[in-house]
Amino acid sequence: MRGSAGTVRRQEPIGSGFGMRSTAEEVLRGIDVVGRTAIVTGGYSGIGLETTRALADAGMRVVVPARRPAEAREAVTGLGDRGAGGSVEVAAMDLADLDDVTAFAEAFVESGRRVDAVINGAGIMALSLIH
Repeated sequence: MRGSAGTVRRQEPIGSGFGMRSTAEEVLRGIDVVGRTAIVTGGYSGIGLETTRALADAGMRVVVPARRPAEAREAVTGLGDRGAGGSVEVAAMDLADLDDVTAFAEAFVESGRRVDAVINGAGIMALSLIH
């Protein structure tokens, strides 16, 4: 990690009490997120799916923007059904298309809903598409 003057700094623990074996449930324990809204990019696969599950189970409304909405809907089916009142919805959005990102953001703002958290969990897997 580089410091402000370009010097290399060692990574050090931040003292949160959490580590590499901490679970999402442990991190959320004691935090009231019921009724709050999160947008989780990449929220239908890998660690993003686990994030979506944990937030919905804790009572959050989770919006998962997805380039492949049908696949995303299938992946998140049943999440949030554990009784805390959380829910998951999928919205079409391709992060590689800035017009699509703008349209998603504008539609979300126009819906009048509040955003309490944004988790940018989407990653780039096919770098050849960028060149």
